[in-house]
Amino acid sequence: MVTFSIFRKVEDKLHPVPLKERIEHASFRLRAQLEKLEHMYARLHQRDTDLFQRCVGAQVSNDLGHARIYANECAEIRKIAQVVLGSQLALEKVILRLETVEEFGTIMSQIAPVMGIVKETKSKIAGIVPQVASELEEVNNMLGDLTYETGEVTANTLPIETTDGEARKVLEETGLIAEQKLHEHFPDLPTLETTQVAVPEPAISIPDMEADIDEQVYEYARKHDGEMSVESCAQELHASPVQVKTAIHRLRENGKVVIE
Repeated sequence: MVTFSIFRKVEDKLHPVPLKERIEHASFRLRAQLEKLEHMYARLHQRDTDLFQRCVGAQVSNDLGHARIYANECAEIRKIAQVVLGSQLALEKVILRLETVEEFGTIMSQIAPVMGIVKETKSKIAGIVPQVASELEEVNNMLGDLTYETGEVTANTLPIETTDGEARKVLEETGLIAEQKLHEHFPDLPTLETTQVAVPEPAISIPDMEADIDEQVYEYARKHDGEMSVESCAQELHASPVQVKTAIHRLRENGKVVIE
């Protein structure tokens, strides 16, 4: 195995592959990974749509337990979808940059930021689509060999910090765009808040309230020897004149008082 690798290195030096062709090959492999991410994003979107409909159906049926389960699963799917979509956008930028290098023969130093983007994208997607992450690592190694062999990119001309900084800036931009597109593609999840219902103290029934005011008016009349002012009675009992008049009317109907 080691002998074969050495042989390939020697063969590459004897019969080097043209620069344009190698960049085109890297772009082709990246497009293949881009298609995989697009396919996965479509699957995530379909899965979210199914769960969202179940969530709405459970909510309509007042089955808040299952509605909450579906809503939580939708939220997790959308987190993954945002990473996948952001990675798609990042790879699209990388492919465009490589096409520019390939077509116009710009300096190879422009590939260094591309490598940073591919590296960071590989890290983000590794736990979601390992196959894509593995392929991105191989493409990055290919680009690294390319820049090393051309001798146009060195550690002195392009510090790692600068390259990583440019890569992070691109990924931040693609992340924001992905978040915006995610809101366009996925409907807002329904609010599933638990309603707090206060249990009041047992209310006094209307008949009890009427009997109470009747009794108070009757006692007020006895205390004043049957002579009473509706306004004064209402003020003393902290009631309204209407309540006092109504109570007097009920007392008269019940035969407890006689109005002269």
